[in-house]
Amino acid sequence: MNAFALAFNLGWLGHWSLETHEPERLKKQHHVDELVQISASAAMTAAEPVPEKKAEIIACLEIGNFPQAEAPKIEEKLKTLALGDRQSRLNVSDIGTHMVYIPSQGSKDGADKKVGELRRIGITDFFVIQEQGTLHWGISLGIFKTEEAAKLHLANLNNKGVRTARIMPRTVTTSKFAYQLRALNGDEKTKFDAIKAQFPAQETRNCQNAAYSKS
Repeated sequence: MNAFALAFNLGWLGHWSLETHEPERLKKQHHVDELVQISASAAMTAAEPVPEKKAEIIACLEIGNFPQAEAPKIEEKLKTLALGDRQSRLNVSDIGTHMVYIPSQGSKDGADKKVGELRRIGITDFFVIQEQGTLHWGISLGIFKTEEAAKLHLANLNNKGVRTARIMPRTVTTSKFAYQLRALNGDEKTKFDAIKAQFPAQETRNCQNAAYSKS
């Protein structure tokens, strides 16, 4: 009896429990030769967590400059970014040196008639000149910082059918608004680009070092 127990413990008689009771499970084990043994301490060591990828931060941007009439439009769009204190409105003094205009129409009735013609061809960015002088009852179609920009605008107006517009030197300081957006991440920048596309006349620039008045 002792010899039998010794033979069983040494495995001379085979592992009956595995070979006779679980033959099917053993057959179903796949790639047994690929299993790697590790120590108990290594198995109990928790895997290091994968660090969360931080959103890319993009440099501060500004968009502008908007006349007062357009400020509510851009502000409504920028609300969708929900930037909170990362967004500021800046007061900007915009100095133009060249004006695209239609000469005086002689009277208010003449100016009103010309305004109606402009609206019929889709032009809405203008104002009737009220000040006394040779431009009284004329129509301003835009003030520009450079003569080149004024010429480009005039060419666009000509293509739309405006034939009487001209360019003249005229220095005008206008109060406008710019918007500063700070620490944008990639997703916010993509949304901002979609908003910017709705205001093609406005420029985007890196935040400037010049002092602005925030409002």
